[in-house]
Amino acid sequence: MLSVIVTSYRSREILDACLASLTAQPDASEIVVADCSPVDPSEGLRERFPGVRVLHLPRRTTVPALRWSAVARTSGDVVAAIEGRSVPAPDWCAELLRTHARHPGAPGVGGPVALKPGATTFDWGLYFCEFAPFAPAIAAGALPQLSGANLSYKRAALDAVRDLMDEGQWEAALHHRWHRQGRTLAMSSGTVVFHNGMSVGDALRMRFHYGRSYAADRFRRSPLRWWYAAAAPLLPLVLTWRAGRCANRAGLFAAFAVALPWVAAFNVAWAAGEMAGYLLGRSRQSHVY
Repeated sequence: MLSVIVTSYRSREILDACLASLTAQPDASEIVVADCSPVDPSEGLRERFPGVRVLHLPRRTTVPALRWSAVARTSGDVVAAIEGRSVPAPDWCAELLRTHARHPGAPGVGGPVALKPGATTFDWGLYFCEFAPFAPAIAAGALPQLSGANLSYKRAALDAVRDLMDEGQWEAALHHRWHRQGRTLAMSSGTVVFHNGMSVGDALRMRFHYGRSYAADRFRRSPLRWWYAAAAPLLPLVLTWRAGRCANRAGLFAAFAVALPWVAAFNVAWAAGEMAGYLLGRSRQSHVY
């Protein structure tokens, strides 16, 4: 049985497209929308998608906190997660389940993330910063990381990392723990399509705050965090090089070259966030985009 969690924040139009695809897939046994938008979308969603349950949190929170708060509302042996700004392929649920069956020892299974047709240069720049390692066609098999936009986990594996979930940690923290334990994640062919609905300002703020959260969570107890902070100014070069290499592998280098100014700007914002995370720790406010 597959349960699907959709995290949502002020993305109603794309969320409707996401749910339209999910509700047409028979393998999605239950669907829970975890939302912290200023306006509760429950009533409108109930009219169009009566089988979908909505968990609306009245206060703004983070994406991982949204996601993990909804896990207890599900009952499937496999729990999938997608963002409300992405639309899954018609066979997404089936492909995730098939890959879990082929990899019984893998705690998690993910898939590629594509970009919607007709995207702007700004959209491409944000896409490469967030999803370049997962651009189609990425080879199936074992990976150390999965994209936060295309996730699924065996429930038993989630139960074993409940402490990280209770802390509101990002999925990368779960993956790192499993990697240290010698467990590998698996990649399926189940694809989701990213639809950017953010403004330039929101995108820059997102990169900064998510970079800060990543650094604060992963290295908060490390004595090397001061060295990481000192090296943070080099990050934009490293991140841009990695994104370019992935774009080239996916046959998207021409699009990457055109979007390079945006890629550089977003990576500078991320690097500034990482430096803040190493030096100051987590922000006192929750940020979601």
